[in-house]
Amino acid sequence: MKQPDKTLGELQADLVAASQQLFEGDLGAADAWLNRPLRAIGYERPVDCMESAESVRTILDVIGRLEHGVFN
Repeated sequence: MKQPDKTLGELQADLVAASQQLFEGDLGAADAWLNRPLRAIGYERPVDCMESAESVRTILDVIGRLEHGVFN
């Protein structure tokens, strides 16, 4: 899910939207997921990794893998 032409702010908005979509619009579940350490990103919380476009793209990739059932 590479998006090199988007700004950091646009990528961050995409990440929030993608997390909400992952949880079928459940904002509470999406927020909880964004604030939970994830093994896929070195046990960091997604909200703590939103300061660079590369990190946001990595988390978007994780969401894409979860949506398709790819867990490794």
